[in-house]
Amino acid sequence: MSAMLSLEIDSELSNTTLMAMAVRGVCAMTTLSPVETNRLELCLVEIVNNAIEHAYENQAGQKVQVELELDDSLIRLTVSDHGKSIPQESLQPDAEPEVDPEQSDSWLCSGRGLHIVNKLMDAVSYQRIGDRNSFIMEKKLR
Repeated sequence: MSAMLSLEIDSELSNTTLMAMAVRGVCAMTTLSPVETNRLELCLVEIVNNAIEHAYENQAGQKVQVELELDDSLIRLTVSDHGKSIPQESLQPDAEPEVDPEQSDSWLCSGRGLHIVNKLMDAVSYQRIGDRNSFIMEKKLR
């Protein structure tokens, strides 16, 4: 099986739920457990919210795109925007505070979003090509 889904929302936080529900629906067709699906949805919402809040500074009228690629072995989510890029220091693994994937209370402190995503996903990367920022997350399917 191989599939690709492209979604686009306006940069308003209220639209994040639509994106999350669409991805949750795709996850229901995979071997991901309910816990893994919840974690993947959490990561997607965090990165989409970051694009809205930080790249676009909460300015409506901008586009946030999500591309979902699915095959037999993994699900890949690419969240893209055309706003401000993520500061390099935020992407450094040594800047990560302790986050325990099994302890949800360690997820709640502000400023930990990228660190949580790094812990919960199997692979993450970030690239800026021209004026397009793309944050890529991968989760292996069992």
